[in-house]
Amino acid sequence: MNALPILTSQCPRCAEPNVHSQVCGHCLSQPPAFDRVFCPFEYRPPLKALIHKWKNHTNVLGPEQLIQQLLERLNGQQFDLVVPVPYHWQKLIRRGHNPVRNLSRALAKQMSTPMVDAIKRVKKGHDQQGLDRKARLKNLRQAFKIDKNHRKQLQGKNILLVDDVLTTGATCNRISQLLKRAGAKSVTVGCLARTPPR
Repeated sequence: MNALPILTSQCPRCAEPNVHSQVCGHCLSQPPAFDRVFCPFEYRPPLKALIHKWKNHTNVLGPEQLIQQLLERLNGQQFDLVVPVPYHWQKLIRRGHNPVRNLSRALAKQMSTPMVDAIKRVKKGHDQQGLDRKARLKNLRQAFKIDKNHRKQLQGKNILLVDDVLTTGATCNRISQLLKRAGAKSVTVGCLARTPPR
């Protein structure tokens, strides 16, 4: 665990690594829909290989320690619901398991907070990995919707939105917009790792 890249100095809004611990230029010019990000690690070696392996295989050793680090960052925070960032069903079939939902379930259990699948991915699009911010935003147009069975459940709630890795924040921003339009009081992102600025 000592060899893993701990995230220290960061933007207090989006958790992008920086040297001054002040709000980054992007958050100042275009504030995200989410309120804050809690994240324990930078997404760089050797953590990248561990997360990649965890995302693509079941029964990988190590993620429990990563989850514990995220729980320590979230210590003292209160949430009404835990909501995972969803996969499209085709990606779920290809991958064979849902690591983000598993992460969400583990966090919800440890925090004694209900987990709800409030967001559905209705448009497959291209894989976000390797796309720049502009391409990611275009890729996410109409990609998600609120599950109508959970819409009322979101009203007035403080939500923990869970993903594995935050890159540009485009996915979590889009989902946060939907959650707030549905009446969520606040949306906090919890993730395992944040990519450094390019």
